[in-house]
Amino acid sequence: MSHATASGGRCPIVSLASTKGGVGKTTLAYVLATELARRLEARTNRPFAPADAAWRGRITCIDTDPNRTLSHVLRLTGAPLITSVESDSEQLLADLRAGQARSDLVLIDLEGTANQAMLYAAGKSDLVLVPAQPSRFDVVEAVKTIGVVRKAADLVDREIAHRVVLSRTPVLRQRVAEHSRAQFVRAALPLLPIELVQRAAFQSMTYSGRPPYQQEGGEAAAENVTRLTDAVLAIIGLDLPAADHVAAAPAIAPEHDRRPHLRVVEAIA
Repeated sequence: MSHATASGGRCPIVSLASTKGGVGKTTLAYVLATELARRLEARTNRPFAPADAAWRGRITCIDTDPNRTLSHVLRLTGAPLITSVESDSEQLLADLRAGQARSDLVLIDLEGTANQAMLYAAGKSDLVLVPAQPSRFDVVEAVKTIGVVRKAADLVDREIAHRVVLSRTPVLRQRVAEHSRAQFVRAALPLLPIELVQRAAFQSMTYSGRPPYQQEGGEAAAENVTRLTDAVLAIIGLDLPAADHVAAAPAIAPEHDRRPHLRVVEAIA
């Protein structure tokens, strides 16, 4: 399925939402953005790739969290195909329109609270991902978050796809994680089939600005991201195959040596 047919020619929007902070929204937004940019770069550089005017070759990440964690780590990464935008509830809709005009996908990292920005983002989204750790508290917050998504769906009079994404789950299956999965199922909350497993590569990337596929020893985390990205793309109907043929990642220059690749839009109060 081509980009043009996947969303009727419209750039899809994926929101990362939770009424609770610290559940892994920014981590999920970052690994999705960098993996998608990697695939776009591989597609662009592939020999004899067919021309397709529908592809713009960019990812826009909109950071509405006042802490600006996603914007910060994207500046460290310096990925040339990712545009980072700092926004808020007043500017969000305008930033979304601008992002869709220039991008193949827009990701929105929302603040960990139920607010106007969450309602706006959900109403515009093709998919809302709700990260949640395997705990009873996160089950409760996921129910609240999806309640906001369903309210937005009622306002725009259409179904809005949504999935809970279990994050920071242990590598080895544990009883508490299995119990949490069962709780989500009982609450009728749809789960993404791929979880974001707890790995050191996901922690170190926030300091180094290196996504898992650029880290020595990050192969398992990179494979986790690849499978998770595939699951997300399948839901929104975007055909962007994994960049398996990409050579070993080049070293990233120190921050003070880099040219500014990211266009950061300051939040409008």
